[in-house]
Amino acid sequence: MNTYYLSALDEQFKYECKVINLSYEYPGYTGKEKWAIITDLTEKELIEKYDEIISSYKPFILLFSLFGSVRADYIRNEDKFSKRAKRSISIFDFSEETEEHHTEIASNELEEEAISNEMAKQVQAAIAQLKPIQRERLIKYFFEGKTLLQIAAEEGKSYSTVYESYQTALKKLKKYLKIPDNLTSPSPNK
Repeated sequence: MNTYYLSALDEQFKYECKVINLSYEYPGYTGKEKWAIITDLTEKELIEKYDEIISSYKPFILLFSLFGSVRADYIRNEDKFSKRAKRSISIFDFSEETEEHHTEIASNELEEEAISNEMAKQVQAAIAQLKPIQRERLIKYFFEGKTLLQIAAEEGKSYSTVYESYQTALKKLKKYLKIPDNLTSPSPNK
């Protein structure tokens, strides 16, 4: 079969059917079927029409679209009530045991703040080690949101000069902050 036919068939399949991963949707699911296909087609029609596509989903469970709409309503309601609870329910109960009842909002803020402050101090110290022109360019790029082309135009320099200065500054920062070379630096926006 040609690829145009397959892509048209894929599009039609996506329009008529919805595939869900059962182990993802239902944690703890132990059935042998990994997939569920939600559609209004019967199993016979589904096999006749989309046998090539559904072969990768076998074995699967066939569910009708009514289940799909009920499932979508359920997910929407769960999300709505979860957000409502986070907005309006007091995070403390009578015993003030927040972590036990609201693990999603309980955090060790002091530790996180201390780590954040320490990292900020390290970055400031690293930036202070740069040449003034490199420091200015990094501040313009990262904190003012300017592109390297805009910085070059402002300074009356060529793009390649500003780009080389940017790359050198990043290398110095990586060396000072002891960041491994295999971590990629942000590619500059022109």
